[in-house]
Amino acid sequence: MNRIITHILIPCFVLLGGVETYAQKKTVLGKIVAKTRDLEGIYIKNISSNTSAQTQKGGYFSIEANPNDTLIFSAVHLIGRNKVLSYADMNKSLVFIPMEYAENILDEIVIDRRITSESLGFGKVVRRTTAQRNLHRATSSGGGIIPVDLIVNAISGRTKMLEKAVELEQEQLFVEKLLSKFSSEFYTNKLKIPEQYHMAFGYFLAQDPIIVTSYQTVEITQLNIMYTEKATEFLEILRVLK
Repeated sequence: MNRIITHILIPCFVLLGGVETYAQKKTVLGKIVAKTRDLEGIYIKNISSNTSAQTQKGGYFSIEANPNDTLIFSAVHLIGRNKVLSYADMNKSLVFIPMEYAENILDEIVIDRRITSESLGFGKVVRRTTAQRNLHRATSSGGGIIPVDLIVNAISGRTKMLEKAVELEQEQLFVEKLLSKFSSEFYTNKLKIPEQYHMAFGYFLAQDPIIVTSYQTVEITQLNIMYTEKATEFLEILRVLK
């Protein structure tokens, strides 16, 4: 009799264990946090289940996962990282993933020592930023019959990187414009944002479409209120990440 009961119970426990494991799997919602607005299209790989996803505008993403699954995040302009999902993460309404901006993406392409006709005074000088000059050089033939540089760069993917550099450079200039509306003391003393996070807050502001379209037209008092509200959200994110 006992053997019969044992044979019945063991499959039941196995079945229940399988149901419990399956029940743990759920859709994890998350958001990438970095000092850039370019948070769309970041690649996410769940190496535990061999599934993948990409971030949407604003760095938001969703992916199926179980507790203890390992997620890998990668992008051209960000330093890749991995994240092991804890049981606490699985119960959060939104999982924040901080990623560091790859500063050296611009450092690698800023040197330009070539002598050109413009530098010698021939023809009209077209003023470009460092990143724009590198992009122009990579996508033009330089007057030759065969655009060798263009072919090589198209194959190597360097042109795409240079285009990204121009985009990031323009983005940084825009963020500096947003921050220049108030003094550094305003962010530190009134908004209580640590000085090392001022630029990160600027990128956070740049993700708000209302601020982007109205920061030059609204009164400074109204802009003060808008920045203060965003600072509250930003400081909450910092608190969660620590």
